[in-house]
Amino acid sequence: MGMRWYVFRTRVSSFFARHRKTTRRIYWICAVAVVILIFAIPMYLHRRNPNVHLVDFHGVPREYFTFMREWNRASSQARREQIRLNDFTVMVERLSDNYPFLELVARQNGVDYTELAAAVFDELSEVARYETSPGFFSNFLTEQYLSVLGNFGGLRLTSEPAGISRWITQPYFFGYYDWRFDNEQLEVPVREGNIASEILAEGIMYLRVNSFLPKGYEPITRNPFFYFCFDSDKEYLMGLYGNLYGFDDLIIDIRGIGSGFRDYFVPLILAPLLHEPMDMRFYAFHSQGSFANEVSYAYRAWYGLGEAACKSTLAQDFTYDLPENVALGFSTAVTVRPTGAAFGGQIWLLTDSDNFSGPNFAYLLMARDAGFTILYEDNPDSIGWATSFTSLPHSGISVRFNPLFFTDETGRSFEEIGVVYDYPLSYLGAMLGVTLP
Repeated sequence: MGMRWYVFRTRVSSFFARHRKTTRRIYWICAVAVVILIFAIPMYLHRRNPNVHLVDFHGVPREYFTFMREWNRASSQARREQIRLNDFTVMVERLSDNYPFLELVARQNGVDYTELAAAVFDELSEVARYETSPGFFSNFLTEQYLSVLGNFGGLRLTSEPAGISRWITQPYFFGYYDWRFDNEQLEVPVREGNIASEILAEGIMYLRVNSFLPKGYEPITRNPFFYFCFDSDKEYLMGLYGNLYGFDDLIIDIRGIGSGFRDYFVPLILAPLLHEPMDMRFYAFHSQGSFANEVSYAYRAWYGLGEAACKSTLAQDFTYDLPENVALGFSTAVTVRPTGAAFGGQIWLLTDSDNFSGPNFAYLLMARDAGFTILYEDNPDSIGWATSFTSLPHSGISVRFNPLFFTDETGRSFEEIGVVYDYPLSYLGAMLGVTLP
């Protein structure tokens, strides 16, 4: 018997040794087939009878399945509540550390920031767990919190494109470090039509400028492009200004432009139309918050303004008090010299809400002092400050605002001064008898 068993085992071993590849394939085919059957049979039964579930097929008690479903629902609700409360807390802290307009909010709107945050947190705690409607969280933050603070500094919620830096965007930063704009092997297109001019009536010239920013990105693809070629725009405008003999009125339309005044407005619009030199200085202050420091550094690097100084050093001669939460600041000196034969007629500068944001106040007041007549149109769709944002960690929502407190030479905030103009835009037709294109 032992000899027979030995011979049998020897023959079996010899068979598997000769057919190792075949037997290995058969083994894996069987193993895969078993795995497929484990899932295929319940799926087939469920298709034949939707009332048969995988948990029923494998014999798990239905009470256990119900318990797990309720457990998952409770976990999702708790996670949703924690995300919303955490993001709200982060937003409150970042505004407290970096937003320089809280005293202005209290003075003009009568709102105590700490009391408002506590009240909104309690209200959010009651609804954060169960509310599942689309856009609930962002709508809640806007309606119950940010709208109460007001729109100082362009404060609002946004959804930023995926894949871009935490706060970097145009005009100062987004594109400034992008290699695609400076790569000679890559052709970055230049858009046509940044400037347009038209004779509206005898003696009335209309000039429209669409952008003061040289660089931009397509909103979806993020492909770069140039808004204009500076030299080409300069040649066009200098030629236009030099051929205004016989015209009594020049209408310059810059509505919708929110940034780039120093680099475009001053050299291409203000300087060629001046009668005499002008000098102006304005200031920007900010807190010691990390977000405010980053924006300040990038702003100063873009304009070559050097290091920030202590608030007390810069504000020695101010007649207005600065907010307590600002600690550092820097100044910007603007010197404009006439660069052409000044136009002898009336210059009408058409502005809107977008123009009066950040330091733009300073340049518009400078134009008004130079004799430009400012006409203003309120734009409810204006977004205001469009440069920097900080993202909340969980919800994907971003808070966009200006962390720089811009003032004039007396220390008065441009935000507090508000919009300064001579006439509403609607008066233009009655004064000149023309209709804008």
